[in-house]
Amino acid sequence: MNESIDLRQFRYFLAVCEELNFSRAALRLHISQPPLSRQIHQLEEQLGVQLFNRHKSGVTLTEAGTAFLPEVRKTLLQAEKAIAVARSKRSTDAGKFIIGYTTVFERSAIPDVTKEMQQRFADWQILSKGNYSVNLVREVKNGTMDVAFVGLHTETQDLAVEKIIDDPLVVALPAGHKLAARRSISFDDLREEPMFWFERRMNPGFYDHCQTFFQSINFKLNAIAEPPDHHIMLGLIAEGKGIALVPSSLQCIKRQGVVFRKLKEDTKRLSMGIAVAWSKENLSPALLFFLELVRAWKQKVE
Repeated sequence: MNESIDLRQFRYFLAVCEELNFSRAALRLHISQPPLSRQIHQLEEQLGVQLFNRHKSGVTLTEAGTAFLPEVRKTLLQAEKAIAVARSKRSTDAGKFIIGYTTVFERSAIPDVTKEMQQRFADWQILSKGNYSVNLVREVKNGTMDVAFVGLHTETQDLAVEKIIDDPLVVALPAGHKLAARRSISFDDLREEPMFWFERRMNPGFYDHCQTFFQSINFKLNAIAEPPDHHIMLGLIAEGKGIALVPSSLQCIKRQGVVFRKLKEDTKRLSMGIAVAWSKENLSPALLFFLELVRAWKQKVE
């Protein structure tokens, strides 16, 4: 590698590739746009090729950028693995174990084993981190996270995955809505309703799964942008801004002005499963104990 090219530039390049927009990439990286643009220009000058075609609405990859992208992914993955290997050699009396959990679900739907983990590994740092499932999977693969609770239908290739629970979807709607008086609601009743829905990039696997289900019942989604936080979304629903399909576990959030109703259709095909995902190469002594705790929790709730 050219000595003047560092991993930070690779991460910047990857962020722009995934967002196809400098402003969104800068926001994701928690930096302003000008230094991001400078780093990408500098990278292009060092490589002697143009990586992006710039447009008013965003960017697209050039032929060189397209060829460069998979190699950048490999390089960053190998760097993260190198870090993980070094960290795995730390003494077991002073380690770190990082648990990820998907923010799509209400946290109470996910077993909280932190206390037991901390008691068993008293000298360790037992940390938890919430994020979208696709990001959690990336961290587990990179070795920067030990294990994660992810939503099913997320692409988890090369990881060990064990399903722990199914969480069927329900309808969240304003308390004053005309459908609120019903005990259950059909998708036929929702055809004209503005519905908060997530972008495909947040979870391509589940997005595509839902689209297949909608097509099977000839349902066309009247989608509006979903806010990143459930509490914000429920507040907007209470204001009559729209409705949403949410995991049933979210019903434990008591939000005045919002009611939850079951769906009449067979929603087993549309339920949101939660699974534990980890790398088979993870040699952490805490991982086996963690899995034992989760499996014991699963047996209790079944």
